[in-house]
Amino acid sequence: MVKKWIALLSSFLCIYFLCFSVLPFLDDVLGFKEAHQKLAEEDIESGAWYYIFVKKVEPSSENVRHTLIYSNRRENEKRDDR
Repeated sequence: MVKKWIALLSSFLCIYFLCFSVLPFLDDVLGFKEAHQKLAEEDIESGAWYYIFVKKVEPSSENVRHTLIYSNRRENEKRDDR
């Protein structure tokens, strides 16, 4: 039982270390800080980006896939008829 409590506390400590040390460091190093500041300055609702770029494009990807499949079939049939 003591081992489980130690494991729980150590996992919380690891999460704390990750959230308050590693992630801010990576934020500075990889350059995300400027992007975050720009989003805040321009008052851009970043949750809307998912809806705009993923939810709107997702149905069209299926249409494009079907178009590529069936348009190639039609061209192959035209070649066979010649």
